[in-house]
Amino acid sequence: MKTLAALALSLALLPACASSTAGDYFVNRGGDLVDIVRLHVAFGKAASAKVEATRMLHLGIGWEDEVWAWGLANREVGRWQESIFTWGLILGHHDERMIKGIDNNRLTGSYGWTFGKGGGNVFEVSDRDNWLDLLTLRATLMLGIGADAELRVGEAIDFLCGIFQFDPSGDDKAYSQMKKIEPAPAAAEKPKAG
Repeated sequence: MKTLAALALSLALLPACASSTAGDYFVNRGGDLVDIVRLHVAFGKAASAKVEATRMLHLGIGWEDEVWAWGLANREVGRWQESIFTWGLILGHHDERMIKGIDNNRLTGSYGWTFGKGGGNVFEVSDRDNWLDLLTLRATLMLGIGADAELRVGEAIDFLCGIFQFDPSGDDKAYSQMKKIEPAPAAAEKPKAG
């Protein structure tokens, strides 16, 4: 059985290793692996006790006002400020009011049920291009200091599919195709006096 699993993995990796963009394959798999967990600690004006099962089902409430946060987000470890209001009693809403100091000034984005918007009830998604983002488990506990953790099940699926070169979340990049800085041309040599 172990031999069969090793053979399947080798066959899955073969196209990536045979191409000139094998580095892209491994960078993207590493990025997909890091996407599975988001974890940060925060300090400041905050009170929160909330759990989420998918982006739709929530239980609890949370408020943060310009708290300082440190942790793993958007494929890097960093420090940022955030203001968030979140609530849920089966149905819930997560309002990311302000994020400063990380890529795109966005952590997870706002998502959840919005009542009375446009005369009806709508469900907002945080990433319209990645429906796997809905498959997330999240827990937040803060009282002046605390932590927020996400287990992104959809990104685990994306990682497993990526091994076989499928990208359901659409986040793989061709890093070898990106524009590189060209070295400055060497100064022309002066002819030697003879």
